[in-house]
Amino acid sequence: MHLRQAGADDAPPLLMLHASPASSKPLEPLIAALAPHYRVYAADTPGNGESGPLDLAGPSLADYARVMDDLCNALGHEKVALYGTHTGAHIAIAWASRFPARLQSMVLDGVALLGPQMRQEFLERYAPHKTPEPDGSQFHWAWQFMRDQMLFFPHYKKDLEHLRPGGTFDAQVLHDLTLDVLKALDTYHLPYEAVFRQDPIAEAAEANVPALVLTSDDGPIESGMEPLIEALPQAVTAQTDGTPAKKAAAIAKFLGDAP
Repeated sequence: MHLRQAGADDAPPLLMLHASPASSKPLEPLIAALAPHYRVYAADTPGNGESGPLDLAGPSLADYARVMDDLCNALGHEKVALYGTHTGAHIAIAWASRFPARLQSMVLDGVALLGPQMRQEFLERYAPHKTPEPDGSQFHWAWQFMRDQMLFFPHYKKDLEHLRPGGTFDAQVLHDLTLDVLKALDTYHLPYEAVFRQDPIAEAAEANVPALVLTSDDGPIESGMEPLIEALPQAVTAQTDGTPAKKAAAIAKFLGDAP
């Protein structure tokens, strides 16, 4: 597993889980904002970025949670605070519902609350299985796949109805995300599919750890979190503008208040 680390060795540990289909690299600004107060770890999810995939044909979120729990053992931490964004937030819910003793608290930043029909559609259409092609067409596909995610939700419905409010196009971010997809071209889809097989509300009801649900206007799924908040046994919310500084402030306040 590839691991980014920052902060003092004796600071409280905070493990961060990233979004699909990238690596932990997009978390670097938030890592930097939190490192003055925490020992921050950000692992590339198996099958994403620089981390090798799990030796399973169709890993579940429970499998990813188990690996992250093993990572805490390897790092020597009996208890950690947890931050998860998008796919990382879904892994966090699966983790908290199965291994709550490990978690001091968790921060959920962008959970996809999809009905059964939409989950099935996403399984079929959201993350197509790809392999290297003789004509190199995977390079342009990966760029367009990430470009469309910046502008539409879901990315394969490119019309005004599905245009993301506040969707942005940043060439450097797009370049970095495209490289992450290409690094894990034949496995990037596995964490996505695990998310689309999960019922996050049912698992959240079993996640009996203090939880902060972040909301903002900078992404396609941050609004409409009421069912998740109601399902979590111990939940509070905080709204930010989506910037690393504001998110870090909300996280630090919550972790300072959490038991």
